[in-house]
Amino acid sequence: MKRLIFQFFWMIVFLASGCSSTSKTPAATPAPASTPTMPGVSEEWIIKMTHSGGIMGLMRSVEIASNGNFTVTDKRIDKTVTGKLTDEKLTQLGELISAAGNFSTGGPGLGVCADCFIYDLEIQSSGKKFAVQLDDLSLPESGLETLVGFLRGIADSALK
Repeated sequence: MKRLIFQFFWMIVFLASGCSSTSKTPAATPAPASTPTMPGVSEEWIIKMTHSGGIMGLMRSVEIASNGNFTVTDKRIDKTVTGKLTDEKLTQLGELISAAGNFSTGGPGLGVCADCFIYDLEIQSSGKKFAVQLDDLSLPESGLETLVGFLRGIADSALK
């Protein structure tokens, strides 16, 4: 009986630690000195997002250029797809990138979340580079949730 109680106790501790939603920044990740500045979107730009983590160990990336050419890679299933966005999708993405200038890193930052997805987002334009890392806990407050969702949708559609 004691053994069963002991096992149950450790199972609860393990589960509770994996699902923690504390917003403490891990010691190995220094807090940014200031909010990164989104570059002005010029005629030419490139947006990249790496979507990783989760319980299944996802590792996807999507890269889209201002001309609409895209590359989507899923390392877990070893598949790469290239294509070109429709004019409508490209216009929508351009609007989302422009609107992303109003993002915020004032939220909780990367928290301790064992099964969260991590989103590494990078935008290059006019010789400037903007990069931010978000997770499922910090994404909703960042102002970048719509852009990340759009990029996830492009990746999901391409990999079907």
